[in-house]
Amino acid sequence: MKKLIFVLLLSMSTWLSAADNPLGAGDMLRITVYDNPDLTTETRVTSDDNINFPLIGVVNISGKSVPQVEKLIATQLESQGFLRKPQVNIVVTEFLSQQVSILGNVTAPKRIPLHSDMSLTDVLAMAGGITQLGSDTVSIISSKGDQPGKEKLSLSDILNGQQADVTVSPGDIIYVHGLQVSVLGAVNNPGKYPITEESSTVSDFIALAGGIASMGSDEVTVTRHQAEQQEKHTVINLNEMFTGENKLQNMALQEGDVIYVPREPKFYIYGEVNNSGAYRYENNMTVFQALAIGGGLSPRGSENGLTLKRKNAQGEFETHEVNGTTRIQKDDVIYVKEALF
Repeated sequence: MKKLIFVLLLSMSTWLSAADNPLGAGDMLRITVYDNPDLTTETRVTSDDNINFPLIGVVNISGKSVPQVEKLIATQLESQGFLRKPQVNIVVTEFLSQQVSILGNVTAPKRIPLHSDMSLTDVLAMAGGITQLGSDTVSIISSKGDQPGKEKLSLSDILNGQQADVTVSPGDIIYVHGLQVSVLGAVNNPGKYPITEESSTVSDFIALAGGIASMGSDEVTVTRHQAEQQEKHTVINLNEMFTGENKLQNMALQEGDVIYVPREPKFYIYGEVNNSGAYRYENNMTVFQALAIGGGLSPRGSENGLTLKRKNAQGEFETHEVNGTTRIQKDDVIYVKEALF
């Protein structure tokens, strides 16, 4: 008996709350008039916000709530001479105009009717909860006002009581973010990949992205968004990480992290060499090593008077006199002069 009373009270609370919301297209109404059972009508609100009712015909209810529509129908029945002081009652059997959309990493993405004031956690529960690959970050995109607004919330903070639950509004779009990492740049399969128990580190995600492409660099950058829209950039040397020289660089990644693999750094050789062109740069490479990669000096080439062009802080090339043991830098341009005799 107590359970029945509770259900009845809950239903009454739902309809009382729904009655305060304006009716709209798609809503299904059951309209009764006291002591006039022949006027009982079920009608759906059209896209023009109209309903049809016996005797009085088409009634426009745009922007009106249940009590306002009840009063409007009663007034027209009386003013047109059909009834004296009619008592009109409306029950909304389907409240399709007042809905929110829930998308992303939930068990059942769908549109949810708002039969009453509903919180974010209520809507998440009706969508079956967050999936295993979903994060605790939820965005609510609202169409209220002149400009659509976007609010990002932490479900953990709400459940821990650190942040108040929010009430959703008709037309809101709720998006549950995923536990994903983006891998971009010179990899074989760039894209977004989920964080799982098996995949959580830099090396895991590079493997998921198909490995470094042939033109990819050995140094990658991990970008992490922090508080107040700040970003932290961490440069990782893959050679040191994979050879065990610096295992700490194989860091665990978090939701929203971005791994970027740039193209391999290059140096350039021209002049009296057998194979001029652009070549992959290696750390601590000397001019002699660079010349060897370029096929060595041509018969007319000379080791005397080697020059190197290097960009300065302003991005302009400056020419330097160098010898074979000089260490080069990425983007350096080595020029081999012709022998005088």
